[in-house]
Amino acid sequence: MPLMIRLGEITLKSSRTRWRFESILVKNIMDALKREGFDEYSVSRERGRIFIYFKNEDLEEKAQEVLKRVFGITSISRVKETSFQSLEDIVLDAEKYFKKHVEGKLFAVRARRTGEHPFTSMDIARKVGAVLLRYAKGVNLNQPEVEVHIEVRGSKAYFFKDIVKAYGGLPIGSEGKVVALVSGGFDSAVAAWYLLKRGAQVDYVFCNIGGLAHKVGVLSVVKILAEKWSYGYNPRLHIIPFSRIIKEITSKTEEGVFNVILKRFMYRVAEKLAKEHGAKAIVTGESLGQVSSQTLQNLYVSSLAVDLQILRPLIGFDKEEIMAKAREIGTYNASSLMEEYCALYAGRPKTRVPLSLVQREEEKLDVATLVEEAVEKKETVDILSIEAPSIEKLIVPRPPPQSIVIDIRSPEEYKAWHYPGSINIPFMELYGELKNLDKNKVYVLYCETGSISLEAAYIMREKGFEAYSLKKGVRGARRSCPTTR
Repeated sequence: MPLMIRLGEITLKSSRTRWRFESILVKNIMDALKREGFDEYSVSRERGRIFIYFKNEDLEEKAQEVLKRVFGITSISRVKETSFQSLEDIVLDAEKYFKKHVEGKLFAVRARRTGEHPFTSMDIARKVGAVLLRYAKGVNLNQPEVEVHIEVRGSKAYFFKDIVKAYGGLPIGSEGKVVALVSGGFDSAVAAWYLLKRGAQVDYVFCNIGGLAHKVGVLSVVKILAEKWSYGYNPRLHIIPFSRIIKEITSKTEEGVFNVILKRFMYRVAEKLAKEHGAKAIVTGESLGQVSSQTLQNLYVSSLAVDLQILRPLIGFDKEEIMAKAREIGTYNASSLMEEYCALYAGRPKTRVPLSLVQREEEKLDVATLVEEAVEKKETVDILSIEAPSIEKLIVPRPPPQSIVIDIRSPEEYKAWHYPGSINIPFMELYGELKNLDKNKVYVLYCETGSISLEAAYIMREKGFEAYSLKKGVRGARRSCPTTR
């Protein structure tokens, strides 16, 4: 039984465009099947349909699950293919195939036809329905227990019971290239997914302001997008060191404009990489008003830093909608381990920053040199070919018994509240204090959000300590402690 692939909006294109899109889709289908271990199959094309024939029919159900994630496909069915010379042949074959499925049940016949025939789709439905009624409980066109689908194309008829919905969209590669700014969080991953769905090849730009753990976390997120949704090309991740840019902004500019200036630097870096690789747009996960840097005024000021178009597919989404989509596409768990690193440097951000103020503050910086140096030091990763280390093993929901809890926030924050029995070693002092810590002990670290403590735990693991980061930072500490102080 072959799989029938339906193509949705591709069929609405002009003949030349449709042929090009279908060719790209077939290439992507073959890439998806190859990656997932399918090797013995053949593919044929008809107008508006693609058929895949597997040597081993037992693999068809598994193949459907893979093909659902190939953009450009709207639905899939396992079909019984027959040849006919008359309507009576169709009726006879349909009776043989469907009688056991409708037995004792309410059913409906859904027929459609493509090509020149001496009968209509309604003729097919009526005659097949009349024959199957002998075996069924009855006909119910509105709420049938079984749907009898018949599609006639030329001299062949296809019988099927089920239609498996896919994600639609356009074949990846049909709309060129974009670069997506990613942080590892929910928003940027979902935004990139929507561009993949609309046929763009997405390469990823990660401005690393967190360190090794942040890098590993981001890689684990984009690897899900690459392996499960990016059939037809090999996506890359460009990792840009942002520590010097962070240092320059924090030491030379006004605190309240940090977020906007940082965002402008990220846009500039993404634009430079986009132009180097022939990408036509920058993609971000920004949602209007979600955080201080995403107010309408601040987005406007940030966008003026570059000439390349910025696409924001989530601009009207609520956070709950974004997180629901992250669950659906499989990035939720990996993204939930990443907190907003930018918040660690934000201070008291202004929500409506005038362009003149940003321009004045940026005059204190050598913007062009900072961007050029950051891009020159980039690390480019072929996402499909690299293994992403798991950071889940570094995170615990509560401190294990007998563990030593370290609060790596400032002394002032520690004094205001801390986990009972914890010690205070600020993050910037932790590396120097490692020589005083016992490697035979278990350590659990926490910070405000869980981001810096994750980085600290990663560093300690590299030095031979058994160290963990407390999930959700201070919030997780308050939830897990026996008493509060």
